[in-house]
Amino acid sequence: MKREYTIAVCDTQKSDISALESAISSWADKDGSDRVTADTFRDAAALRSKLADGYGADTYIITIPAHGTSGIELARQIRLRQPDVPVIIIAASRTFAYEAYELHAIRYLLGTEDTAELRSALDLAYMLFRVAPADTVSVRLPGETRNISADDVVYIENNVRSMRYILRDGSTLTGTRRNISFESYFAPLLRSGRFVQPHKSFIINIRYIRSLHSNSISMTNGVQIPISRRHISEVQEAYSKFAG
Repeated sequence: MKREYTIAVCDTQKSDISALESAISSWADKDGSDRVTADTFRDAAALRSKLADGYGADTYIITIPAHGTSGIELARQIRLRQPDVPVIIIAASRTFAYEAYELHAIRYLLGTEDTAELRSALDLAYMLFRVAPADTVSVRLPGETRNISADDVVYIENNVRSMRYILRDGSTLTGTRRNISFESYFAPLLRSGRFVQPHKSFIINIRYIRSLHSNSISMTNGVQIPISRRHISEVQEAYSKFAG
């Protein structure tokens, strides 16, 4: 099954954006196993705003020349929200190399002209994406964190800060999450292509869908999950991709 692989590119220079998009497109053509998309941002504030709304990419490319120290601050914010996501820094000098590696950037490249180095960095980022642990779900229980197989989760129901995990054996776990949105907390699951969010209060495992209706989903355990109007096309597309 193909997955979506999203690369976020942040640079205010239109020429650099175009060069990076071209390099990413060329790199992506070598491997058709996943769908590669590039989201471009012309300034750090635009990406910060998207992050605050729950946005999450699979890899980030940040160019320092356009942002100066704000590029490092942007990388820091990304790292807080997505601790393990690959970040590639492109800079005009080695000035920020120490800060970049302190934030666990996977590569610190000098300039955008060396496409071989960029392709190598993308190869590494993609490898990390492919082996990312989207196969487990960490459930924060009182006094412990329990890792369960993603395949065992039928759906997750959100209720303010507590969440109900409905498992395929019929049992239920009730856990909490950090002070971030429901969508952000489960971004790795949603990006995996195996889960979809049909409603603000539910994230479901696509493999346990029995049938789709105009405003609800019948799950294999007999539960009916609502589909909000804004999520109908998203659910249909995700289910079609999974089944195909």
